Amino acid sequence: MTNPTRPFQVEWSAAEVARVLARVADTRLPPAPPGSGWAYGCDADFLQRVQRYWSQQYDWRAAVAQLNRHPQFIATIDGQDVHYLHIRGEGAQARPLLLTHGWPGSQVEFWDVIEPLCFPSRFGGRAEDAFDLVLPSLPGYGFSGAPAQPLGQRATARLWNTLMTEVLGYPRYLAQGGDWGAIVTSWLGLDHGEHV
Repeated sequence: MTNPTRPFQVEWSAAEVARVLARVADTRLPPAPPGSGWAYGCDADFLQRVQRYWSQQYDWRAAVAQLNRHPQFIATIDGQDVHYLHIRGEGAQARPLLLTHGWPGSQVEFWDVIEPLCFPSRFGGRAEDAFDLVLPSLPGYGFSGAPAQPLGQRATARLWNTLMTEVLGYPRYLAQGGDWGAIVTSWLGLDHGEHV
């Protein structure tokens, strides 16, 4: 059913980034009457500032470093490549917690809580309150593979349960999700209550 999990890191080449940023810089912005602001759509001055930022100021190397700051992996489950972060919490009894992002979101929604949840003693908490965090990317999002056909929340819950129990070996785990992830998490509880 599953293939072994394999380590993953975000890798962007300078040539790939240069090609994308050149397209951003070369984009012709639509004309707008002077001083019209947001009256006829997106403010032209705002769009120019965004274009300038992405083509001249964006530090893509810092972004890659940030994206790679936590351990991440890809597991193939039922033919679907699932990208996920797996951060082991401090202490011997860290509880496994699966966090599912929403639509149109990503794991980045949880980045501010990773450290406090995994390493509570660094934030005035107790080590015994730590979690092992698992943050998968929904199919077709982030670095997870795009499904061959539409994949709903119930099928995603089945993937997540396999990830947690068979790939990572957690017989029981906690789960939380927001937006689309809340529906996935509800299906986890309904269909896989013996584990969740």
